[in-house]
Amino acid sequence: MKLRLDTGEDAEARTFDGALLTLLSPRPFAPGAPIRFTATSEGDLRSFEGRVLGSKRVDDAHFEVRMRFVNLRRHDREILADRVGH
Repeated sequence: MKLRLDTGEDAEARTFDGALLTLLSPRPFAPGAPIRFTATSEGDLRSFEGRVLGSKRVDDAHFEVRMRFVNLRRHDREILADRVGH
């Protein structure tokens, strides 16, 4: 699932287990840092917010970022589970 970070960069959601999201980002985030992004689903632009658990470099241009959501509506959780999953 394609995401747009609030800094304007594109990222990609990789895994979602119902609580934690792992995404591929062009930049790292410090643990505890807020992270905000938008995603388009069913024609609607949806906003998400969370806190970073950690980042690690996966190649020269990307970081794997693990995050938990601050507040996630049931409908958005279902969308993420359907489009990203494990």
